[in-house]
Amino acid sequence: MKKNQIPLLQLKCFVIFILIVLPVLLTTALLEERPVIFFTFNILTGLLSWTYLEYHIHRFWTHNKNANSSKQIYLQHMHHHKHPTEIKVTAIQRLLFLLISVLLFIISALWNSYFTILTGLVTGFAWSCVSHWILHRSWSRKVFPRLHRFHIHHHCKYPDRCFGFSTVLWDVIFNTMPPKNAVIPDRIVDFYYGHH
Repeated sequence: MKKNQIPLLQLKCFVIFILIVLPVLLTTALLEERPVIFFTFNILTGLLSWTYLEYHIHRFWTHNKNANSSKQIYLQHMHHHKHPTEIKVTAIQRLLFLLISVLLFIISALWNSYFTILTGLVTGFAWSCVSHWILHRSWSRKVFPRLHRFHIHHHCKYPDRCFGFSTVLWDVIFNTMPPKNAVIPDRIVDFYYGHH
């Protein structure tokens, strides 16, 4: 893709995201008098926002070798592609993010305000850190078969596709899925798990 096409594509993706999340936000505002629905829709808004942000950052920042502002991010991410088992987020950090999510969830349940959107966002981020770690374990193919396959395709064969790692939702919406008949050979699986 040409360098000058990327900002337009980013804008198009963002507009589509807004068109999807806006009805959820409007529903939230209309159902403010129903606490359970209000809480649920606020969490959903935050989760949708994070999953889009994850997709956007992964696609347009960590895979954009032409952007001067994200050159370091690009290089670090390419290192992860060459060494898939090396994940920078540690187990302690993942646990801390999960604990913060639980704390925010409790606070949000007590307040039941628009603060809950932030809780959904942070919970999505925490899940993203955990799910990325899971996707680099061989047992993930049994737990999240589609995500597992997508992530291996992204790492090893289609770096310009499969950008979501906590959901495939945005890959489906923005048509960045691998070809339907794409196969993952054993040698690629061996590389992915560091068995080389």
